[in-house]
Amino acid sequence: MKISKQARREAKLLFRSCIADGVLNEGRVRELVSKVLAAKPRSYFAILSHFQRLLKLYLDRQAA
Repeated sequence: MKISKQARREAKLLFRSCIADGVLNEGRVRELVSKVLAAKPRSYFAILSHFQRLLKLYLDRQAA
């Protein structure tokens, strides 16, 4: 599935808002995902899938 530039941009904004002082805030992640699912904006599935990818990359970087 091809993810649009707008969906990538939105996912990056969500990801940046979840990081505070260089640490991922899990509560904020859960809150934002539930808000996106409730609002269901255009291409919300693409936004969430890219957001999930960004989270996975971040967690892999932290584990290495």
